[in-house]
Amino acid sequence: MAKKGRTKGEKPEALISALQAANEDLRSKLTDIQIELHQEKCKVSKLERDKVQEVKRVREQEQHRHTAMLTEQRAKWHEEKQKEQQALRENLTRQHEQELARHAKIKDQENQRLKAALNAIRDGSGEKVRTALTLEAREEARRFFDQERVKLLQEIVELKNTKKQTDEALSNMIQADKMKAGDLRVEHQQHQEEISKIKWDCERDVRRLVDEIKSKNRTIFSLEKELESTAGYLQKLQLQKDALDEQLFLVKEAECGLGSPKREIPGRAGDGAEHCGSPVNYRDSTGF
Repeated sequence: MAKKGRTKGEKPEALISALQAANEDLRSKLTDIQIELHQEKCKVSKLERDKVQEVKRVREQEQHRHTAMLTEQRAKWHEEKQKEQQALRENLTRQHEQELARHAKIKDQENQRLKAALNAIRDGSGEKVRTALTLEAREEARRFFDQERVKLLQEIVELKNTKKQTDEALSNMIQADKMKAGDLRVEHQQHQEEISKIKWDCERDVRRLVDEIKSKNRTIFSLEKELESTAGYLQKLQLQKDALDEQLFLVKEAECGLGSPKREIPGRAGDGAEHCGSPVNYRDSTGF
């Protein structure tokens, strides 16, 4: 009967050991899942930071590109304006030189005319002098009118050419501005599409990580439930083992109380002393 009680005591101990090992395994799995959850949270935070930095970097690059293009356009306009001013300055200088040469020529002709008139006055009569002076004045007025007319016609032609060149330059600049504006709109659209794509990818990764975190949270919750049920079952087995130990101890006491000293078999006294020991010694020997 003692052998039967010992066998009953060993089975709960083996079951408790297996349950404790399973409990430790569940605890280690729970720890690993918590570590993975922390790592996933760190990855989510890193992805959010990377997304913010990427959007900021794209905006800075776009702003820098626009600033560089604007600076280049301003430099080009300034250079073209300087070229136009230089050409206008050279044209005005050339016209001024031509005007000075014309005035010098007119003065020379006037001096020659006055000298001729003075010589005629000295050599001829007054009537001839008046007639010559009148004809010369008319001729001079006609020449002056022709010169002024030619000058005005030249200025009109030059102004027309200048206006035509200015219109062509303005038309070219407007066309170039339209093309650059179109290129800027296309680049802006491409940048917006890239930003939207990056944002969508980041949101997809975040949703995936959030789903994984929720799944792992559910796994942790189920493991905690299983751990709680296992702990309850272990406690129940421990109570059953204590009850079995108590029953076994009572059986041993009963056997010791019913046995007669006259009927003791030699060589079995030691066994009876072991079985009739105190409850404290018996519990120390079983470990509970």
